Amino acid sequence: MTDDKPAPQPAPEPAKPPAAEKPPSPETPNTGSDDEKHLSNENGREVNDALFAGEKFLEPDHARSGPTSNIGKASIRDMHVGDRYEIVVGQKVAHTVGEVPEELLRWVRQRYVVVGPYRDLRETLEKRRVLLLRGQPGTGRVTTALHLLDELAPSRVFRWECGKTAKSLTNGSFAKNDAGYLVELPARVSGGLTEAILDQLRSKLGESRSFCVLVAAGDPRHARSFGGYAVDCPAPDSAALLRNHIRHEIVSDDPAGREEKLLRLCRKTWVSTALGPSPTPSESVWMARLLARHARGAIPEEEVREGGRQAVDIQVAEWFGDLAGLGPGTELKEALRLAAFRIALAVLNGTPYSLVAEAADLLSRRFSAGGEDPKDKPHEDLSLFADDPASRLPALRAKIVEGSATFRHELIPMEMLEFEDPRYPKAVLNHVWQHHHRLRNALGPWLQELGKDSRTMVWVRAAQVVGYLGRLDFVDVFTKMIAPDSESGEEFGWKSVRRRSAAIALDQAARDESVEPAVLERLRHWRRHGTLEQRQTAAIAYGYALGRKRIGAALEELRVLGTPSERARPFASGGEEEIVWTAGYSVAKLFAFGMVAEVLDHLRIWLASGRSSLRRLALISVEHLANFYAYELDHLAVSLGDDRPALPPGSERWPLLPALCAQNADLARRVAELLGKALRSRESDFLTRVLLARWVRSAESDATLLDVLAEFMGRLVTREGDAQRLKYLIGRLLGDWADPLRPDVAARLNTEIDASERTRVAA
Repeated sequence: MTDDKPAPQPAPEPAKPPAAEKPPSPETPNTGSDDEKHLSNENGREVNDALFAGEKFLEPDHARSGPTSNIGKASIRDMHVGDRYEIVVGQKVAHTVGEVPEELLRWVRQRYVVVGPYRDLRETLEKRRVLLLRGQPGTGRVTTALHLLDELAPSRVFRWECGKTAKSLTNGSFAKNDAGYLVELPARVSGGLTEAILDQLRSKLGESRSFCVLVAAGDPRHARSFGGYAVDCPAPDSAALLRNHIRHEIVSDDPAGREEKLLRLCRKTWVSTALGPSPTPSESVWMARLLARHARGAIPEEEVREGGRQAVDIQVAEWFGDLAGLGPGTELKEALRLAAFRIALAVLNGTPYSLVAEAADLLSRRFSAGGEDPKDKPHEDLSLFADDPASRLPALRAKIVEGSATFRHELIPMEMLEFEDPRYPKAVLNHVWQHHHRLRNALGPWLQELGKDSRTMVWVRAAQVVGYLGRLDFVDVFTKMIAPDSESGEEFGWKSVRRRSAAIALDQAARDESVEPAVLERLRHWRRHGTLEQRQTAAIAYGYALGRKRIGAALEELRVLGTPSERARPFASGGEEEIVWTAGYSVAKLFAFGMVAEVLDHLRIWLASGRSSLRRLALISVEHLANFYAYELDHLAVSLGDDRPALPPGSERWPLLPALCAQNADLARRVAELLGKALRSRESDFLTRVLLARWVRSAESDATLLDVLAEFMGRLVTREGDAQRLKYLIGRLLGDWADPLRPDVAARLNTEIDASERTRVAA
């Protein structure tokens, strides 16, 4: 059951997507152990760092050839689309005007889980005869309505369908005495409700001593009480719901202890992961059925997991399937805005609400313009108060969580918007890209527009999504989105956002083994025959997971890309220098994210080379390494969420090299040897004056770092002149006009340098 429509329990049958099952919630109160209540995904993150989510914002993995690809083939028996559907209960129960079958009401009586305000709901209905029950689809609101009506009018409950306007509610004839009427209001009708209309309806119901529950979607923007008729209906407790449905899955021929076995099973981590952290009542019911069949040995564990994944796919299919039946008008426009918001959240999951809303507005305008550039089409002006988080979250199945974002080396607390279930981003992207091909005309340009945004968490996420879509259709995505960005003639350096976007997209696409060969072929072609822009894109791409996976080949490619003076026509334009800079940066990133031994070996060889171009590339790589700070490993544009190396506690503000060396004496020795060679080269002025000075300044405010740095500087003294060079640097900092180095810090460093010099001379 994907909405709140109940159904009697059918006989056991092969597993299907949960949309075919529309059971309501059971009647047992929420009892049980604390362990039983905590059925959320234990692996989910509670706090997001907006700049350290990276590729993990699309986790857990969602196979591109998975159940989504078959949704379009589902019949009405297997899939619920919108609020108009049929329920399979051995026979079809049509969702039309008429009496609700007794077997359905019996099913509701047996399995209903009492929601928190149930007593208030009943008192309101009993006193006023009319109740406007507000709640989001899928939360069990119709089940609650049926249970209320069945209590006040036992076995005499009818579905009643209103006309096209709210006023039509008062035109009906309630011919049945002592009856209950269930009315589901579409948005176009509920928006026109008034207290006067409800008063008239109450008067008519009083004449026949009947009751009526009007079910409408909850919307905080219209949270009026309507004179006391309207009450919000929450969803039942999901843990209690699962437990109670598990009890009802027990049949007479089950062995003793089967129920206890099932309750223990539902507490397992893999079950809570399959169910998701915030399941709807229908998803809890479906999981109870799957677990019962699994406990009997009818299906394996993987089929239960697959059932949980299918629940996500079908929810997404319903979201976008609802659009097909809407004609032009306000209802369609609002539905398109909601669809745009869901897609924007799939791209920017775990970022501030304002970013998602801004991106959703851009996409919504493209929808309104038929996929064309909205700048060329007039668009509807919206009220500045037309949207707010509270009105969107339930429909999005999303939540606001506490998180933080990095701003340079500062961590800023921020509230983030994310789906309640981490499986939704991939499910939304898969479904839209594979089953709504006309939407591609809007999504492609929209993603490229986001890719030009100056905010890292926007353009990087857009690039990652382009790469993920490349796993689904590489030829189309590469031709229309990646290739144009890789050939962009905009400014070189880190301001070349479009080329960085193309590189990130290629790295993401290559994480699919079937796409990886095509990506590698393009990068090799660009390295040999590409334009300046394409070669820089290739140099950037090798600095991510693609380069780490093939570290030897990546370093060789970067060696060639980073030595353009060896080409037949060197330095044809000023952009060649930027390619050297980019190649060195990618080499440094490969080191920073774990390829330590491989990078050190190559840098040692390069520094000893007789080719000045190769020594220059090595020095630039070392300069990048020396310039890295530990906190930068959390930056989305640097890491893409890849696993960062282990660092000492409290070293986030340290320079990266001292942080990495603090707990590894052998690494400290090798890094000091490499850095010493770089400092003795003729091109080392920048490294000495600027980069090492930053290390000393960082240690000035951190006593632990000062001890680490003093020991490391001692390791740099291995030849004549090394101590003099380092002490000259410290003297310059002591005499700085604006911010002179503290004398005690200088003395601590000089003492270590002098001790190492005496040891060197004695040896």
